[in-house]
Amino acid sequence: MYNDPTLYPYPPVHYQQYPAHPYHYAPYWAWDRYPSVDTKMLANSVSSTENLLKDASLLISKLSDPKIAHELMTSAQNGNQKEVDRIIHTFGSKSTIITSFSPSAIQFTMGPHVAGTHPCCQLSLSLKWGD
Repeated sequence: MYNDPTLYPYPPVHYQQYPAHPYHYAPYWAWDRYPSVDTKMLANSVSSTENLLKDASLLISKLSDPKIAHELMTSAQNGNQKEVDRIIHTFGSKSTIITSFSPSAIQFTMGPHVAGTHPCCQLSLSLKWGD
């Protein structure tokens, strides 16, 4: 009784007030079109990432020195974040480096040093130093 189609007109009368959805006007192959490709932002990210990789290489080469590695690990073991940051920033990196550590690893998150804009890219580096 309630499902009888003769009782309910289709489409409902109040639908006639509204225009049809735009996909009714476009051919089916035009529904999923994307805007044209612009590679300027990608090129900017690539060039910034090249600089981040150079700074990451500098960071790795400095940490390969046993004296610096011992000083860094001792400061981290004592929970001295300021000293860890000071040691990292003495390496002469041009990138912004955020350092976090745990008993088993140290993590570096590197980004381009550009003030006032959204970062275009980010490089994360995690080094294991314990069990």
